[in-house]
Formats: sequence, C-alpha cells, structure tokens
Amino acid sequence: MKMERPLNTFMMFMAVLVMLLSAYLVNKSAIENNVSAEYVSDLNLNGARLSDGVYATVKKNSETRGAVGYDTEYEFLITNIGDTTMSNWKIGLTVPTGTVIKNSWDAAINPHLDKNNIVFTPEYYNIDIHSYEAISFGILLNTPEPFSPDFLRFVGYEIVDAKKDLVGPFIIAGIIVWAVVFVGYWVTKFNLRNYKERQQNDVKIILQSMNTFISFIDAKDPYTRGHSKRVAMYAAEIAKRMKLSEDEVQNIYYAGLLHDSGKISIPDAVLNKPGKLTHEERKLIQNHTIAGGKMLKQLSSIRGIRETALYHHERYDGTGYPEGLRGEAIPLYARIVGVADSYDAMSSNRVYRRHLNKDEIIEEIQKGSGSQFDPEIVKYMVDMINDGYVNVVKMETADNEDGSNKFHLTESDIPGVYMGY
Repeated sequence: MKMERPLNTFMMFMAVLVMLLSAYLVNKSAIENNVSAEYVSDLNLNGARLSDGVYATVKKNSETRGAVGYDTEYEFLITNIGDTTMSNWKIGLTVPTGTVIKNSWDAAINPHLDKNNIVFTPEYYNIDIHSYEAISFGILLNTPEPFSPDFLRFVGYEIVDAKKDLVGPFIIAGIIVWAVVFVGYWVTKFNLRNYKERQQNDVKIILQSMNTFISFIDAKDPYTRGHSKRVAMYAAEIAKRMKLSEDEVQNIYYAGLLHDSGKISIPDAVLNKPGKLTHEERKLIQNHTIAGGKMLKQLSSIRGIRETALYHHERYDGTGYPEGLRGEAIPLYARIVGVADSYDAMSSNRVYRRHLNKDEIIEEIQKGSGSQFDPEIVKYMVDMINDGYVNVVKMETADNEDGSNKFHLTESDIPGVYMGY
C-alpha cells in the first residue's frame, strides 16, 4: 500500500510526459512536412474587407474598341496580409460570354475558356505568396462589351511557417514546467519524508523522556501505575473526537502524561495513606498542582503542558483548586484532562476504595456535568465509555503476569494513533 501511491504518482507524471512529447513530435512533423490548410475566398476588386487574409486589386491599363469588341488590358495585384504563406494558388475570373484571351503574363492560364471562367495558376517562380508579400500578373482580353471584373475566386494552401509556430513553444514550455514540477515534487516528497522521520524520532525521544519521568511517579504510588498513560490516551481521544488539530491532539497527549508530575513532591506516607487524610495532608496532595506548574515552567516549547498540570483540578463551577477558575477561564487542555483524570480515578482501585462499575461512573460523570466538568467534554467521555474505547486503553496499559507494567503501544505508535503518521 505504501508503495502503491508513489508508483501511481510516478505513472501519472510519465503519462503527462508521454502526451507532451507526442504533441511536440506531431507538431514538429507537421511543421517539417508543411502540413497545410486550404484557404478559399472571393476577393473583392472594389475594396478589401478587414477580415480578408488575402486581398486583390485590379488596374485597367488600356481599353481599345476594335473591329470586333473591346480589347482591354488588366493588371491584377494579389497581396497576402495573413501570417501564413499561401502556396499552390489558383485564381478564377468570370468573364462575359464570347471573351477571347489575346495575351497573358506572369501567370499560367487555361488555353480555353471553361464556362466563361479563366483560371490563373502560378508560374515556377511565384508558386508561394509569403506573408505580407504580393504577386502581380496581367491579361489582355477581347470582350463583346466593355468589362470591369468585380471579384476573383482565390484558392490557396496555408503553409505553416516554422518561425511563426505558436504551438511548439507552448509544448516546450509545458515540458519545462513538467520537469520543474516533477523534480520539485520528488525533492519535496524526499524532504518531507526525512522531516517526518526526524519528527517521529523527536516525538519518540520526548515520549521516552516523559515515560521515564512518570515511571518515578508510578514507583511512588503503585495503586495508580499506568494512570498517566491512560489519562493521556483518554484526553487525546477526546481531543480527536472534538476535531481539534493534529498538533493540539499531540500536545494534549503530552499534557496528559505530565499532568500529575507534581505528585513526585508528595511524601510516600501521605500519597499511600489508606485512612482518612488530615487537613494538612489533603493540602499537601492538592499542592501537587502548584508543584507541577512550577516544575514544568521551563517546558514552554510544548503548549499547554504547564497549564494542564496546574489547573486540571479546577472545577467548571469555580470551586476547584488551586485558583478557583470558572468555566472557559479554565484552559481547554486542563478541562479535557480533568474529565479523563476523574474517569480513570473512578475506574481504578485505590488504597482507600474499590473501583466503580460502568453505570456508576457514567452516573457520576453526568452528575458532575456543568459543576465539576465542562458539559461539552462530558458527552465525549461518556461516548468513549459506551463504545468501549476505554476498555481498549485499559488492555493496552494492563499489568503483565509478572506484575510489571508495560505499555503495549510503543512510543512511536502513539503519534500514529492520533497524528495519522
């Protein structure tokens, strides 16, 4: 599958190149073989039309009345104002019945009139009428009555001039553009692949560092082993279902991993105390949010990490800690992680109580909607419970038979789960 897409792209590029090269060769062959088109027009001898590519004029050099009819000498001028050469031309002139051809020059004519029509054809030297050039020829006719021709019937063949070829340069320009796009595409693809590999390596290093750090927290509190990883996965899935950007989903995952980093400052005796906590001990535990905020203050390159550690125990109604923020004043990452954190706490065994079942958890989360939790986030968490996503996370973070905890998804898998790598 990975190979299929680049191969399809390569074949598409090759197909375009073949079409461009074929067009170039066909055009080149047409130019070299003087492929022409027929040009037919009635040339008005009383004034040229603007649309004419070829126009004609006639000059009556002399007119003499003889014993039989009128002898008239005509001089015709044919001018090509088009962009192509006219070749192998022939020109028809309609004359009165009884007309006799007495002489002609600079053009060949039929020796006998055909239905009152004289056809002029080139002599060897004037077979072509080049663009913006002219030819002339003349004829002496004897007609029964005075005669002034009105038009000539012109038929010629337009010869493609290589110097004026407009198609060829466009095709060559297309081939150049193709080459630039082809090279640019593969260079960009190669650089992007290297960038993604470097990015994945950076992500792996970040995750390994974070997992190393949270392993110290897990060692302090064996009852919450795997808690941070589960919360991170729940929070990232919520963000994904909320259609947040890929960068935000990844950042929320990181924030979930480190949300309880301040617990490392809590004494083991307090953290693992099975009985009721004193006011001072409860204050120590609540202060893990402030300790985490201070600890992560320098980790500013990943947005939302510090704020999540500091505010994930704030409540939507403003009765949480450490600052009593209310509603959307609580950072979004902290609101998401707060719901995920509470779910994992309710679904895990703790030193002071057993875990709640599915229905009890849903009831508690919905009861806290609008007071403890953001209502918009609650619905995503409830959906994840109902569709079984939370069970997949629990299996991936379950303890092994030897009692050790091994996260079944590798560090490099996590970006793949949420970022589509």
